[in-house]
Amino acid sequence: MRATHLSIPILNIILLVSISISVQGSIYNTHYAQALPISAEKPKVIMQQGTAGTSTIYTNNTSAKVSVAAPQENTTYDYVLKANNTATDSWKIRLKKNSDLNISRLQNCTIYFHNSTDGIAGQIYIENGNYKQDEGPWYNLPSLTTICITITVAANSTGTSYVYIYLEILVPNTSTYNLLMIAFEIT
Repeated sequence: MRATHLSIPILNIILLVSISISVQGSIYNTHYAQALPISAEKPKVIMQQGTAGTSTIYTNNTSAKVSVAAPQENTTYDYVLKANNTATDSWKIRLKKNSDLNISRLQNCTIYFHNSTDGIAGQIYIENGNYKQDEGPWYNLPSLTTICITITVAANSTGTSYVYIYLEILVPNTSTYNLLMIAFEIT
């Protein structure tokens, strides 16, 4: 029996020695981070509040929410929002549909650019709950000028509709553009 007792501690020692394995390695690649100042350029075209309806400007003047009422007869809200070119470069701009909610109640929803020199430039058309045009043609926005966004609406029932659109701003002499989000809330 004594031989049995001696073999168990020796077996335990052998197991402990074989389990403790040494691992060695070296560092392959090291990255050191340094705090660098981050700068962002101010947007060249910004949104500003209009004089009709209720508009709220967000995020460094690069997104907006416009609220208007939609009676049963066409009502025009001139100048609900302004797109202001703060640069000396000319830009091309247009409105383009992103998404919507509950537009089936809209008999008419026409969103267009409006200024005092060349009249109106139709961009988005919704008729009887369907898009007739979901993106407008490119419009020239000369340097240091402002264009107004106008909406004409009529609804056949009560409720709230949302039309989410982008103001696309084409960077001169490129195919690159910026997108500014506009949410139209129509009650």
